[in-house]
Amino acid sequence: MSTIPSSVDRLIIHQIDLARPSPGGIDTCLRGLARYCPADMSLAFVGVDTGEGPATRRLGVWETFSYEGRVVWFLPVAKIDPGDQRRWIPHSLKLAAGVARYVRRLPSSPMVQAHRMDLALLALMARRRRLVYMIHTQQGGLTGKTSDSFWRFAKRLHENLEKVVVKRAEDVLIFNEEYSSTVREWNRAARFSPTWWDPALIDADGNREDESICWVGRLETPKDPALALAVVQELHEQYPTGNWSLKMLGSGTLFDVLKSKLAELPDDIRSRIHLFGRVEPAQVAHTMSRCQVFLMTSHPGYEGYPRVLVEALASGLPAVVTEGSDTGRIVKNGVNGFVTNRNPATIAAALVKAVHLAPTDARRTVEHLAAPAVVRNVMAPEVVG
Repeated sequence: MSTIPSSVDRLIIHQIDLARPSPGGIDTCLRGLARYCPADMSLAFVGVDTGEGPATRRLGVWETFSYEGRVVWFLPVAKIDPGDQRRWIPHSLKLAAGVARYVRRLPSSPMVQAHRMDLALLALMARRRRLVYMIHTQQGGLTGKTSDSFWRFAKRLHENLEKVVVKRAEDVLIFNEEYSSTVREWNRAARFSPTWWDPALIDADGNREDESICWVGRLETPKDPALALAVVQELHEQYPTGNWSLKMLGSGTLFDVLKSKLAELPDDIRSRIHLFGRVEPAQVAHTMSRCQVFLMTSHPGYEGYPRVLVEALASGLPAVVTEGSDTGRIVKNGVNGFVTNRNPATIAAALVKAVHLAPTDARRTVEHLAAPAVVRNVMAPEVVG
């Protein structure tokens, strides 16, 4: 059993297990904060047990993890796998119950940080802590018709509660520039930040396979993974002399649906599509370094500032993205990729052109988004007027 200090600089509450990476940009964001936050800042995470922790793990018992030699504290308070969206009770509700159960074991801290509205609302109940609230989606991103969140059934309530949270937070960071202008009307301290790529992880110098496509994300409705399968079919029909392949990395409730769709395809197409399921960040980075182009098929209205797109470009992958996916507007047609409609034939034609774009041009467009510089600004609200 580890003994946590009586006080830390920042307490972070989220459905994360530091022992096991989970799909999604928030998980990657939090690990980046742990790795690149100021050296003199102490962090403690309150999260979940996915079943992959140390053999001695017990709920309510503090653990330690090391990032670049920096010790980070972690308290699992509920048994949850954030990567499994087959649930009847919201993950955030289970986590909130766990926090309440072990609240006396939390250290004091001047600031508490949350990345979801419901958990931020919980954090506000700890009156002696100032709130840092980080928003990762577009306006209404969790309540739109293609969302997989329970909040899609209570759109107006979510909007009203988020406004309450924002108004009472000391620092509000939004990973979506358009929504940040709205949030700033509620709280002048609100600020925008792009996401980042991790130079300790990303590799842009791999041996690339010709006409290989990389798709990364949760296999859920907002990401529309089935569209990627339709695109490969289109490539096979329209460009029969090509050798197009698709590597899909990620898990979710649609995994079995995609397997069934895959089984219905002709053998020569099916053999070119590989569903890898849930993989570690290092394997994502390795796959990106071996592919030739990145494909993103998200529905509009959901993405905040898609981290996976930033990572793909940093890996030297020109990107083909559907309209509404690239909310940061970092894809420039004919330079580092193409933005298309959702028609599989249009996407296929864009992929054919994208493989001829230079990997160096893709990487150059996101050089300024390397983690050390971006995280330094994220964790230092005092630099923003």
